[in-house]
Amino acid sequence: MSDTNDSETELVDQASMTAAVEPQPDVTDPAKLIRLGTMLQTMLTELKDTETDAAGVQRLAQIHHETIDELSEILSDDLHDELMEFNDCCGTDTPSESEMRIAHAQLVGWIQGLLRGMQATATAQAQMAQQQMMMMQAQMQQRALGGPGAGGPGPTPGGQQSAGVPAAPRREGGTAVPDSGYL
Repeated sequence: MSDTNDSETELVDQASMTAAVEPQPDVTDPAKLIRLGTMLQTMLTELKDTETDAAGVQRLAQIHHETIDELSEILSDDLHDELMEFNDCCGTDTPSESEMRIAHAQLVGWIQGLLRGMQATATAQAQMAQQQMMMMQAQMQQRALGGPGAGGPGPTPGGQQSAGVPAAPRREGGTAVPDSGYL
């Protein structure tokens, strides 16, 4: 029973150490990121073959600024800084229609890249977790079977035999010599 408790304690310790080392997420609300990216992409598709008047360009600029504000709430500081670097094209003046379309396309591309990066990170983390789980299962199986360092039957570190388990015969000059239990 103590082997089981030791294994459980090790698993808890490993899990808490892993949680303590993990960095804060780059995006606090991935669903919101997906919604914003989908909205912008749909808007670009709808506007692709249409010409926008001054009021439409003004509305595009407003949507762009609101989207940037919404993204700012869910991004880590470094991603926020990255987003702000390429957002300079849409300053306080109302940009032209082509500038807005370019800004929206750039923003959609950036969001898609961010989502793909998050997906790749999640896949890598899942693979690492699976490998760790497989390693822990192998260790637990080894302990259960009495493998090296498992604490099961066999010689103890001091060279003495565990109680209730017959010793393997010693070999002297190629001939098996029964162990009398005395060294």
